[in-house]
Amino acid sequence: MPDQPILLARQPIYDASLNVVAFELLYRAISPDSAEIRNGDEASSRVLLSAFGGAGIMDITDGKPAYINFTKHLIINPPPVDPQHLVIEVLEDVLVTPELLDSVRRLRAQGYRIALDDFQHHPSLEPLVELADIVKLDVLELGEVKLRAEVRQLRNYPVRLLAEKIESWEMYNQCVDLGFSFFQGFFLARPQLLHGRRSAPARPAIAALMAQLADPDIGIAELTTTVSADPVLSFNLIRLVNSPLYRRAQPIESVREAIFALGVERVRGWCYLVALAGIGGKPSELTRIAMRRARFCELLGEIATGAVPGRCFTAGILSTLDAFMDAELGELLASLALSGEMHAALLAREGCMGVVLDTALAFETGSWARVPWSILAAHGIDQLAAERAYLDSLHWVSETLGAIDAGSVFS
Repeated sequence: MPDQPILLARQPIYDASLNVVAFELLYRAISPDSAEIRNGDEASSRVLLSAFGGAGIMDITDGKPAYINFTKHLIINPPPVDPQHLVIEVLEDVLVTPELLDSVRRLRAQGYRIALDDFQHHPSLEPLVELADIVKLDVLELGEVKLRAEVRQLRNYPVRLLAEKIESWEMYNQCVDLGFSFFQGFFLARPQLLHGRRSAPARPAIAALMAQLADPDIGIAELTTTVSADPVLSFNLIRLVNSPLYRRAQPIESVREAIFALGVERVRGWCYLVALAGIGGKPSELTRIAMRRARFCELLGEIATGAVPGRCFTAGILSTLDAFMDAELGELLASLALSGEMHAALLAREGCMGVVLDTALAFETGSWARVPWSILAAHGIDQLAAERAYLDSLHWVSETLGAIDAGSVFS
């Protein structure tokens, strides 16, 4: 197999309490003349080598199991991977044969969990369903009627159901009612909009704080006054700047010193994040999504010509505003006196910040065709640099949360 790098992204898998229990790994080749890896064996082999080799599976999945597609060849000739860290996804186009079934039985006996990907019932698949632990159903492709029919059929088997491609909170709630155990999709980073009436406004103190932070011309004195007026925010900012993350020789004891140490743009982004994380009723994973997106944007901003990394960090945080506040992003931004550049990036994906944000969102979904590669190249970012920045952002979030004790800062 040629030594060709891959683009690797991950998609969270949640339980009914919206805790992340695993990640599916998504991947494609880094190649200027190939959008996809054509050979399935090669594709899965590369991602196994990357995840369980150099990249480090614990960093990529935060120590949680990884769902990875297995072709028939890999099922019959499995690599030596710890079953604790791997869920084998049997692809929907795998032909069920006695040899395949024997191999699946051996894998289960070794402790591997078996998931059937993009499942649709057929009599020939029944022996395979009997060996499966998890069955994945594509909510978008099946539609409501077919989805209910598949669920009825699968109730005859001792399997747990995973609903994939959930794109709204309405879909998620329907799948909870149908008895699904696991959920996969991008609904968590989207607002829970209530039809027929407006969502409750955000806590006034948070809204007022964010309005003050949004001033594009805010200086150190004004920012110090704003942060100091909120004791919780002041405490968390000083806690952050003194954490092992920044490795200070001498402790910092005032808000003003903290702002001088971190810079206005970085402090602004952190304050947004702490304020949003203080909104009740939101899963902790949403804060992690915001952190990963912000850091990925910042790292791309450090490479891109014409970008300001701190502003890219802030753009990443603000792009999750609708999910935290449960309102349309345009409506929320209208109440903030942001710069024209920030507005254009968040709402129209314009300018360098807009390109960076577009890239971050595409990586989150593994939508490689949506990444504006040619524009990134014009800003000095190639595919390998983008992939390194993405993987670095995963590591940074784990390191940051460990350093600052997320339970105290983001609560």
